[in-house]
Amino acid sequence: MPGSEGTRQAAGERDGGGDSTPDVTPDTASPADSSAEAAPVPAADGSSAADRSGPTPLRRALAAADHGLRDPIVVLGGALITAALALKIYVLGSAYFVEDDFLFFGNAAANNLTPEYLTDLHKGHLMPGAMLLAYIQTAIAPYDWGLASGIMLAFQAGASAAVFRLLWVLFGRRWAILAPLSVYLFAPLSMPVLAWWSAALNAVPFQLAMALSLLWTVHYLRTGAPRYGWMTAGAVVLGMAFSVKAMFLPPLLFVIAAAFLVRGRFPRVLATTLERDMPFWVGMAALSVGHGLLYLTKQDSAHGEGAGMPKLDTAVSAARKLLGETFPAGVVGGPFEWGPVTPAGGLLDPSMPMVVGAWSVLAVVVGASLLLRRRSWRAWAIVLGYLVVVDVIPTLIARGRYEDAFGYDPRYVADAALVFAICLAFAFLPTREESPGKDDPGNGAHAGGEDGRGGGAYRWTPPPKRARDLTVAATTVFILAAGYSTYAFADTLSGDRVRWYLDTVRGQMGGVPTEAGVYPRPVPDDIVLPWNGPRRLSSFVLSPLAEPGVAERIRDPEPAATALVFNDAGYLVPAKAKPDSAFFDKPEDEECMSTLGGDVMWEVESFGGPTMILTVAYTAETSTRIGVVLGDSWIDTELPAAPKGGNWYIPVPGAGDKLLLHTNTEELCMQWVTFGELDPQTDGDPWAQAEAEENDGGDGDQDDS
Repeated sequence: MPGSEGTRQAAGERDGGGDSTPDVTPDTASPADSSAEAAPVPAADGSSAADRSGPTPLRRALAAADHGLRDPIVVLGGALITAALALKIYVLGSAYFVEDDFLFFGNAAANNLTPEYLTDLHKGHLMPGAMLLAYIQTAIAPYDWGLASGIMLAFQAGASAAVFRLLWVLFGRRWAILAPLSVYLFAPLSMPVLAWWSAALNAVPFQLAMALSLLWTVHYLRTGAPRYGWMTAGAVVLGMAFSVKAMFLPPLLFVIAAAFLVRGRFPRVLATTLERDMPFWVGMAALSVGHGLLYLTKQDSAHGEGAGMPKLDTAVSAARKLLGETFPAGVVGGPFEWGPVTPAGGLLDPSMPMVVGAWSVLAVVVGASLLLRRRSWRAWAIVLGYLVVVDVIPTLIARGRYEDAFGYDPRYVADAALVFAICLAFAFLPTREESPGKDDPGNGAHAGGEDGRGGGAYRWTPPPKRARDLTVAATTVFILAAGYSTYAFADTLSGDRVRWYLDTVRGQMGGVPTEAGVYPRPVPDDIVLPWNGPRRLSSFVLSPLAEPGVAERIRDPEPAATALVFNDAGYLVPAKAKPDSAFFDKPEDEECMSTLGGDVMWEVESFGGPTMILTVAYTAETSTRIGVVLGDSWIDTELPAAPKGGNWYIPVPGAGDKLLLHTNTEELCMQWVTFGELDPQTDGDPWAQAEAEENDGGDGDQDDS
């Protein structure tokens, strides 16, 4: 790390001294900075805290809070953050677990906390931090929406506060920073990703990591303090623990530093930035390379759901939608109407008037900034580069083999809302590094214009009152439009149905008979979609809701005399063979099924899997054993005595076309055999159905009398 701030600023002075873009930021400390310089608090013995060991962290925090509560900008910024969080709470109240959320819980319940569990890819994502959170919640309170959404809301609150602090540190105490803050807080683009827990596990901690890494990079570049360098590295690692996109955080930090935090003309400023803090940027590059290598080494754990070569037409169409429709509409406060509606809520498929209006707004904003600010083009270049390199290209590599409908999914560009908000501020507000002031010719962190506001950073300065009124009006309109779009999105969420289903399942888990086998079948499509294969089975999805002993029986069922399954309403009911199951019966004139010395073989068709159940209806005076062979499955099980007849259900997961049974003909008389998947005997609430049948029967008897 550089040894002193003077050394750090000297390089910038040599290469950037001729840059004619003075700073317009007043040299005003933030509340936390002011509190750190507050007068010492006397102790009980008359000595001050500074005389002893300096102000304690608690006293600093209290002083900062006291100072902040007296600052109207801090108060209004806090009110905006509170209002945005309240709006997010409203959305989360309509949301619930859906789709991949169940896969996270099922995977956590089925695995131990090992490095493999943490680092295996989930649908192409490397996210050990998210896997750890899922594991902890599964152990503490599986499928507890209040806990899951509360943790994500806490991350969101931290990200919001970090963005506010970042804007203050970058541009000083000025009312104008509340406009880009509002864009980040209320952008509808970032709402759907918060409402879907598995998506929020990636995106929301990543937003916090992005804001913190930017904040601490600014501190490091201005002070040279090694602790800020390590804190930046920690924030980057935090992002990498939750999102693959954090691999691009160090490049993002570098281009922002070169564009706005180091003095110099483009492109020479790129070399200046690198030379001035070589050890820091080498460390950042090492983090990106290390994360990338780890991601590549884990590709075999993606099971075909990771990176792949996209189809050209699909990639072009999806990129057009993401860049041309989804992002513009979502970042300016649209789309007002959401659709089509998926289990995770509405997609952002804006109407043509909405698209035209969004691009018109963006054109006005970008055009105005180019007319006003000399360096604003750098901000918009960063936004475009981030969208293409970080959001669109990785998404196309991961999803471009399928339909292009993912181009209307805002979660793929949700993080760009934060980048857009920061770059919006850069496009209109200069940082203190952009030009030296008369009292500090490039060697200090507080360089500013001669009048304390500067003027060279602007091509033209509008009348302050007009600029202020226009900014307030535009920000107010944006908040109202974004609030309406968020309200409309909440209406597309169907959390009540899923919540009712899981509550029903949770209630059924307490009454599972000890002698019964609970056999797997797919959960409803609106819980987990069919393309997830075995991961959508009740044994995987619902077992986390059971107590440990019962959970093992559900996850890995054994042969039993009674078969139960969960129906689509969430009730645990008796099972029956599906209509397409193989059925083998005894001859009409025979008492038992025929065997050859106790052995019998049938032609079947099985692709294997835990849902295939062999059902044997039999009579036996004493307990007897039976062997089952199908493909690579060899099962030996004991049938209990059943003099009056009984059934025995045997899971046979092997794949093959010949089913072989070994029996003892002297002990076992088989009546019939079925092989296939199981269906529920009752589709809805079995108690309500039984009551309805009883009432119908009562009416019928009364009519006959």
